[in-house]
Amino acid sequence: MLQQVLEGTEASSLVVVEDCVEHDGRPVLHCFCSELSKRCDSVHLFHLENPAEGFLAGANISKIHSHDGFSDPLRWEEQKRDSSADRIDLTSPPDFLGHIKKTPSKASPVAVVIDSLTPLLQKYPGYVICRALQRLLRARLESDGTEVSQVVAGFHGDLHDNSTAAALRHMATTWVQLQEGAESPTQGGAGFHGNCEVLHRRKSGKVIRQDEVYHISPQWSLTSRVQKTPVRPAVQGEQEPQADPTANLTFNLRLTDTEKEARSRVVLPYMHHQRKRAPDRPAATPGGQIFYQPDDVDDFDEEDPDDDLDF
Repeated sequence: MLQQVLEGTEASSLVVVEDCVEHDGRPVLHCFCSELSKRCDSVHLFHLENPAEGFLAGANISKIHSHDGFSDPLRWEEQKRDSSADRIDLTSPPDFLGHIKKTPSKASPVAVVIDSLTPLLQKYPGYVICRALQRLLRARLESDGTEVSQVVAGFHGDLHDNSTAAALRHMATTWVQLQEGAESPTQGGAGFHGNCEVLHRRKSGKVIRQDEVYHISPQWSLTSRVQKTPVRPAVQGEQEPQADPTANLTFNLRLTDTEKEARSRVVLPYMHHQRKRAPDRPAATPGGQIFYQPDDVDDFDEEDPDDDLDF
């Protein structure tokens, strides 16, 4: 899934890459920056923690517009600033879309890569950053015609609380959590590799979660595959004997063979064979019958049955 989102075969408007101190996410962001420069008209790179040179290798530099928030984020060297370079000022709330509109190139659609949201989240509340990201995603609704096709942002998960991560996870259509483990990212002749958990939401509403292993070549091309879960053999241990609930009772819940035979001979009133007439009983007449047995004090007169009534 990570490879499909990177190549654009799986549509995703906001991709958040969560890393930690044991698993650096910069190689993954570098791959996104390189791939977006190949399939988008323009890529705006907001680098707040690292210089832009660390993301330009293997990318089409002519399509990348750098917005520097690393050199002088607090405006301490304002007099030495290069007027031609677009600098990000952390002393004011972030306005990513405003920086994009200042760029002379009006190519559209554009892609945005933010190397890390952590410097902004450490200075401003989470809702301010979410509002700036939401404005990026809705840029096409404004009158100037700027359209942002995809936003990719880094996030240091071990430096923020759960509420901040939950807010970003709710906004993101793809959440990539780089995990620790035996395949933590290591660099060598074969490039980088590592493990990650991908949570992707499609436009249809379907949510896909996959544990994947990714590999980054020296040419900054990323490939990923679903991580196979090892099948653990079932451990056949000694089963503990189950306790008998009928043991140690003051009364008996069990029946002997004689008692079971006597119970089977009992004729229940609702059983079908009970309706059959016994040979020593007279046949039942149809309809109901009334049986009256007079008391000793009854004075019944057959000639005047209503004698006891007061008319």
